[in-house]
Amino acid sequence: MISRVAGICAVLLGLLPTLGSADPLQNRHSLAAAVFKVRAVEASGKTRNGSAVLVAPGKLVTTCHVTHNAQAIELAQEGASWPAQEAFVDTGHDVCVLSAPALSRAIPAVLGVPDQLKLGDVVIAVGYPRGGSLTLASGTIKGLHPYEGARVLQVSAPFEQGASGGALFDAQGRLVGITAFKAVGGGDFHFALPLQWLSEHTLQNPSWISASDEAREAFWQRPRDRQPLFLQAASLEADGKWQALSHVAQEWVRADHANPASWLALGRAFVRLNRIDQAAQAFHRATTLVQSALQQP
Repeated sequence: MISRVAGICAVLLGLLPTLGSADPLQNRHSLAAAVFKVRAVEASGKTRNGSAVLVAPGKLVTTCHVTHNAQAIELAQEGASWPAQEAFVDTGHDVCVLSAPALSRAIPAVLGVPDQLKLGDVVIAVGYPRGGSLTLASGTIKGLHPYEGARVLQVSAPFEQGASGGALFDAQGRLVGITAFKAVGGGDFHFALPLQWLSEHTLQNPSWISASDEAREAFWQRPRDRQPLFLQAASLEADGKWQALSHVAQEWVRADHANPASWLALGRAFVRLNRIDQAAQAFHRATTLVQSALQQP
């Protein structure tokens, strides 16, 4: 029976596109050109380091948890630096826009089409972890999780703490997400924010939006029971809490039955609980959903 589950898993993995022989990092310079180091200083002198991506003339996107409460924000790249200030704040989604007039002539990143993303697509994470040197890492999309009008990206492309606000590019070098957070337990639990949470109007005409009482923290910073189900599942799996994961995954499957990631999480929980027949059924459902997604134009 275990071999049956292993066989289903092998088929599922075989459905996903592979990286191939081409090096997705071969255009390192073009990928890095629109990504900047961020140094945010609070009134107390406390400093936060992160990254930001130029998405329009003089406008950069970063994560709010990097620039929150900053009295001064500095952007840097290749030894040069420029001042910036917050122009748009969406704390609940952890998306902030910085205004840097000195970069009005810099070339922004080319924006991708989020709706065209699929499981297995190659992605490259670019950023400045812990205020250090630029890093680039490739991987694939492991999950596309619907949440509040967009799809949060779960990827295997690794990025370290301090790289928040960096760029997630597709294989064609188009910006498809903003790197934001990861599970402490490691694994393929790296998450990027969707570009759909930024409208063209916001980028061209940003205006200050203060956080409401319900959005004083990002959706992923909330207590586990208040997080989206896909994050609850990722956290429980990273912690090895399989019984709790089986309960959350079943709730996730009911709420988002067309998402193969929900069925995969359920299957992995059942395997750990030695519920092999149920695991096989969950993996089979995930396989069917992946096949259907790959057949779509």
